[in-house]
Parts: sequence; C-alpha cells; structure tokens
Amino acid sequence: MSYSSLSIKKAIDYIDQNKMYLPALQRKFVWDKGQIELLFDSLMRNYPIGTFLFWKLQKSVAKNYVF
Repeated sequence: MSYSSLSIKKAIDYIDQNKMYLPALQRKFVWDKGQIELLFDSLMRNYPIGTFLFWKLQKSVAKNYVF
C-alpha cells in the first residue's frame, strides 16, 4: 500500500468514467448528492479533512460488492 495524491478533477473524471465508486461497506446511510457536493466544496476551499482510502478491485470481484 502506498500514498499518492489525486486531484478533485481526476476523481470526478474517474467517477464519470465508472472507474471509481463509493462502496456501501459498513455504512448506515448513503450521502445524497448535496452532501457530496459540500464535501468537494470543502476540499476546494482547502478545509482540513481526514484521509481518503481507495481500494483497487479487479473487475472479476468488483461485481460481488454493492456500490
């Protein structure tokens, strides 16, 4: 496992290209679009946040998860 940076633009591109998803693992609720927009707004204002953890899955096993 290694650390790397990713721009918001690149993250949005990955989401649009279905290369990045938010898995429904251990979540009691799902964020609505407005809450996600507020998160990205905070990121763009350089507000401090925790760390994002990205999990790379092979296509053959990705279908076993709910996104």
